[in-house]
Amino acid sequence: MGDENDDRLVAIQSELEAILDQRLSALATTLRATESTTRKIVGTELEIERHHATRAKLESEFAGLGQVLESAKADADAIRIQHANLMAERDELNQEAERLQSEVADTRLTVDQTRHRVEQLEAEAEELRTENSALKTKLKTLEENISRMRRLKEELMSSISGLTAQMTGLAGSNK
Repeated sequence: MGDENDDRLVAIQSELEAILDQRLSALATTLRATESTTRKIVGTELEIERHHATRAKLESEFAGLGQVLESAKADADAIRIQHANLMAERDELNQEAERLQSEVADTRLTVDQTRHRVEQLEAEAEELRTENSALKTKLKTLEENISRMRRLKEELMSSISGLTAQMTGLAGSNK
C-alpha cells in the first residue's frame, strides 16, 4: 500500500504538475495575450493622444484659417466694391468719351461747313476784286473819256466861239 500510495501520490503529483504546467502554459498564453492587448491599448491610447493633439492643433489652425477666411471675405468685399466703383467710373468715362467724340464730329462738321463757306466767300471776294478792278479800269477809262470829251467840248466851244466871232466879224463887215 505504501507503494500504491506512493504511486498514487506520484500520479497525483504528476497529474498536478501536468495541470500546473497546463495552467501555467494557459496563464503564460493569457499573460502574453494580455501583454499584447496592453501594448495595443497603450499604443491606441498614445495614438488617441496624438490624434487629440493633432485635433487640437487642427482646430487651432482652423480657427486661424477662419479668421483668415473672414479677412479674405472682407478683402474680397472691398475689392468687389472697388471693382464696382471702377466699372462705374469706366462707364462714366466711356460716356464722356462718346460725348466728346460726338462733339468732335459735330465740330468737324461745323469746321467743314465753315471752310466751305470761307471758300465760297473767298471765291466771291476774288470775283468782286476782279470785278472791282475791272470797274476801276472802266471808271478810269470813262473818266479819261469824259476828260477828253470835256477838252473836246472846250475845244469845240472855243472853236465855235472863234467861228462865232469870225461870223460876227464877217457879218459886221458885210453890212
